[in-house]
Amino acid sequence: MGHYTLVVSNPPQDGMDADRAAPLLGLTPEQFVSKARYSVPEIWFAHPDEGRAGDVAAALRDARCRVSVFDSSNLVAVPPRTRVRSFSFTERGLVAHMEAEDAEVAYDTPVLAVFCRPRETMAERPSLTSARRTSSVFSIRDRLVESGSGGFEAPSLEDDSVPFLDIYLPQDGAVRRYTVLQNAVSFSGLGRVQPRAADNMDALVGSCEDRFGPDHVDRRLVGMRLRRGLSRRSAGSEHRRGFSYASPGLLALLAALERGLEHVTQPELSTRLAFLAQRHAA
Repeated sequence: MGHYTLVVSNPPQDGMDADRAAPLLGLTPEQFVSKARYSVPEIWFAHPDEGRAGDVAAALRDARCRVSVFDSSNLVAVPPRTRVRSFSFTERGLVAHMEAEDAEVAYDTPVLAVFCRPRETMAERPSLTSARRTSSVFSIRDRLVESGSGGFEAPSLEDDSVPFLDIYLPQDGAVRRYTVLQNAVSFSGLGRVQPRAADNMDALVGSCEDRFGPDHVDRRLVGMRLRRGLSRRSAGSEHRRGFSYASPGLLALLAALERGLEHVTQPELSTRLAFLAQRHAA
């Protein structure tokens, strides 16, 4: 598949010079200001020539824009999620309990956690720990079903409305990725469990900020508005969207990078870009 050098926004874009930056992306200053207000990292420019992409990135930085530059292979190579079923905090680190293994993440490890809570978050339900004590009615698609093995049948990882915390852990030159899904994890490791799953998720994210440091938890995906389906804008206007989610430009780029990647959900693409934008920040 193809290789491109990606220039990715790394918000916030405070103090940028729209008059200088806009022509680099084929936009008017007004259009660029609107684009730069988007608080979620997204691809602004992509080119198979690394030098060409580097020149555009340098010019954007000269216009006081925050961008990161990396090869598209990094986007493709982000590992799939390993779902965390429960967790606990020790004096040394966070212990993530997965189905096949446990992993301790020391507090001095240079992790990056990305917290995503879409604006269109699914209806609130009890957390896994308190589900047995409530009479709430779950939807067929999303309910938690106790299995004979003592595990749980959880909401699909592809349900893009479920809030999650992705923990990216550098390890032996690669990256591991542990995912906490708000409605498919036991929050008993917090000690005091609240009835609302969202409150427990907030407590977990806050605990990670306290222990790993606030700079290691990225909240830019909180409140992200989900975009549904391919854009239907008039001919000649799509270039304004560039590589925004669900745009023809992004779909064509992702399809060129890896077979099937064009079907990636918006939160999944956004968490990958948030992680890589921080990792490759200038």
